[in-house]
Amino acid sequence: MTDIPIHDVDEDDTWRFDPDHANLKILREVGQIGHFVRNKAAVEPIRQICLVDTETTGTDPQVDQIIDLAYLILAVDDEDDIVGIVCADQALCDPMMPIPARVSLLTGLTDEMVAGKAIDLDRVELDIASVDVFIAHNAAFDVSFVRQLLPTTQNAAWACSLKDFDWLADAQLGGKALGHLLMEIGFFHSGHRAMEDVVALLHILSYRLADGRTVLSALLANAEEDTVKVEAVGAPYSARIQLKARGYRWDPKGRAWWTEVAEHEVDDEELWLGRQVLHNGPSPRLTRITWRERHR
Repeated sequence: MTDIPIHDVDEDDTWRFDPDHANLKILREVGQIGHFVRNKAAVEPIRQICLVDTETTGTDPQVDQIIDLAYLILAVDDEDDIVGIVCADQALCDPMMPIPARVSLLTGLTDEMVAGKAIDLDRVELDIASVDVFIAHNAAFDVSFVRQLLPTTQNAAWACSLKDFDWLADAQLGGKALGHLLMEIGFFHSGHRAMEDVVALLHILSYRLADGRTVLSALLANAEEDTVKVEAVGAPYSARIQLKARGYRWDPKGRAWWTEVAEHEVDDEELWLGRQVLHNGPSPRLTRITWRERHR
């Protein structure tokens, strides 16, 4: 594992608006992680929030392997302000298989760079032992690999900055890709390695919304709320277009169309299904989902 330097940045190092070049947007290179720690008296209780990213040889956790792991653990107080950095770390890992050419092109990692490298799992387990919530951009992907690598995370709580926050409605930002969001808030980063993406994630989570909250605060509030999985069991094939238009997805294992709604939306969803799809029953199958199951 390689220790990550944690430095602050010059508070005067800010971009200034130039009215003579109002048609230009200047992007600032991402800052150091220490810059995001608030100088304040922390409001108890304090939670540990772990930002994590993985680079892998592919998308199948049963076959592919992690080649780059990075995480940043933040101390976050009851007002959702970052009040400390617990630790930051990253490591390369030899997958014992050739890195696909496209993965090398994307990440810059080569077989030679990871040869003989290994992740110190004991150290990682020790670091994350007190983590309350993990956050990743497209968490379902990272969860599938992290759970394979670290069995202690099997029942961990996760928030997804891609799916648990509405970037358009709540932040007036178009697009959802990490790099695109980073540019929209005025920053850029230089690579697609795990730690670079973790630092980029920290920047977008620290973005302040119109109501004064940070994205981090809004994301945690969204993700912590239980939702309900609604399965249209027995829906006829002819209803597939209606279901797709409503946001339902097909589950090939469960053989049913499903969607996920807030608890207060369940009655309306059941009513819609009864009127539009399941005219003669059966009733939809309902399953409560917490942030410990949502991105599995």
